[in-house]
Amino acid sequence: MRKGSCLILFGCFFLLVAVSLVPFARATAAEKKEIIVGAPASFTGGGAMAAAEQIWAYKTAVADINKKGGVFVKDLNKKLPIKLLFGDDKTAPDGASAAMERLIKVEKIDFALGSDTTPKNLATATITEKYKVFLCIPRAWPEEVEKQNYKWTASYFFSPVGGAEVPFKIWDKLPDADKIKKPVLFMEDDQDGQAFGEAFKAMAAKHGYKFVSDDPYPVAARDYSSQVLKMKTLEADAVLWLGDPTDGITLLRNIKQIGTKLRYIQGWRGMWPTEFLKALGKEDSNYVIHDGFWSDKNGAPLSKELGERYVKQFGKDSVSVGQDYANVQMLAMAIEKAGSIDSAKVHAVYVNGEFKGTTQGDLKFNEKAVCYTESISNQWWNGERMPIWPPNEKVWKLKLRPVQ
Repeated sequence: MRKGSCLILFGCFFLLVAVSLVPFARATAAEKKEIIVGAPASFTGGGAMAAAEQIWAYKTAVADINKKGGVFVKDLNKKLPIKLLFGDDKTAPDGASAAMERLIKVEKIDFALGSDTTPKNLATATITEKYKVFLCIPRAWPEEVEKQNYKWTASYFFSPVGGAEVPFKIWDKLPDADKIKKPVLFMEDDQDGQAFGEAFKAMAAKHGYKFVSDDPYPVAARDYSSQVLKMKTLEADAVLWLGDPTDGITLLRNIKQIGTKLRYIQGWRGMWPTEFLKALGKEDSNYVIHDGFWSDKNGAPLSKELGERYVKQFGKDSVSVGQDYANVQMLAMAIEKAGSIDSAKVHAVYVNGEFKGTTQGDLKFNEKAVCYTESISNQWWNGERMPIWPPNEKVWKLKLRPVQ
């Protein structure tokens, strides 16, 4: 057979294969019955208490969308329900990456939602970027996310710089007799703690404060009595802390046992879950200040109703569920706007994109698909959260811990 005839024959063969695959591809799209969304979450480990709210929020948002028929995908000319799948990240970055790898390779997810800390979410993003699966992260330091120059990831959270300035703004408003003079910085020794710690030090210098101690601590340690004893020896009057709830509970128990004269205790992430309150009791949790990502009083659509649903189901409130609920809302909005379940097209919606009417309010993303939100602070008092930042003294005025 001549060379030209061979080329013609091979050309016809490949054309026949290509033509035969077109109906198959269309049939596959037509047979798409659901949008599969995967999320690593801390079902076990020290972060499980805080993560329980995120898991509930994701499930609730998906259920609400599915009750309305799902998400309309223009390319398929139909609505598809969302199927939500979880993987236990075991409160560890390697656990998060392993969970995401399985969700992508075994469960064949279309999109991914993030977990609840910077280290876990950056580990997750490494996997989704590798497989080109769109991921939206609800909690990671935005500056850290921007450094990665992700192509398949979006993220929204408050800046550690903005969040770190809050206690100093509060201290600046204290009367002279109550001024904080010997604060301690006590951050967990990981990516979250390191970034937040640097932000605290920068804001302390800006506002004229100096930490008498800055000792990062190992995550999930069982005892902090040596560090607390050092605080007592230094006559520290305030501590700024970051960690998981189990660490926060241990720290507060050590503070009580050793009898430090800390007049101001503020914790991030680990001191807002209701489980923290229950473990310590109302009396020992009184005066403790904690951060928050969301409030059912923020005036955003569905926020009040979402807060009421959470309280009705669990008999407690939340400072986070509206933020995570919004993550699912935005993904559904982005799919509808893109008209596709293609990860690249959905990611493009987030780049310089704006999402209005979420339970987190209106969110505007920048050219790197990152959105900077604001941090709030509350104080535990007799089992209730009282707002102290932004300040509203008509509702509540900060109480400092009495010392003898």
